[in-house]
Amino acid sequence: MESEKELLRKMGEETIHSAKGHFKACDLRRQLLTFTIWGCALLNVISIFEITRSAGQILSATALFGTIALLLWNQEENKNYRSKHKRVGEKYLALHKEIRNVFFLNQVSTQDIENLKKIQVKLDTSEKPEIPSFARKWAKRKIEGKDPETDNWFQKP
Repeated sequence: MESEKELLRKMGEETIHSAKGHFKACDLRRQLLTFTIWGCALLNVISIFEITRSAGQILSATALFGTIALLLWNQEENKNYRSKHKRVGEKYLALHKEIRNVFFLNQVSTQDIENLKKIQVKLDTSEKPEIPSFARKWAKRKIEGKDPETDNWFQKP
């Protein structure tokens, strides 16, 4: 019984890290897009008040480069970047909640654990977007922080 609980703890930890990593990838992209939009807008406004002609041109060129970068970020495969991460994050979160429910049962069957492992392996091996390393580290800090955003039931008391 104890080894089953340990396995469920490990699975719970792995799935919450994956879910939170995908959600933080969404947050990171949203923040980068917002920063780029407002940064380009600010550069354009500043360039209107030409301190010097060359400074205005440099600011305008920088804003143009940022706008082009923004358009490239949102082309083709990157267009649904956030929705793909959110969809996969939701799947990992749902699995995490199932694992948590089984963990707190008085009797845990081997069949329950096998079913959960199969779902996790299928999800782990499915095609999904890569979690950026910064988003992965951000997720880890939020999970392991003093004021975590998650219910860390998988940590030993």
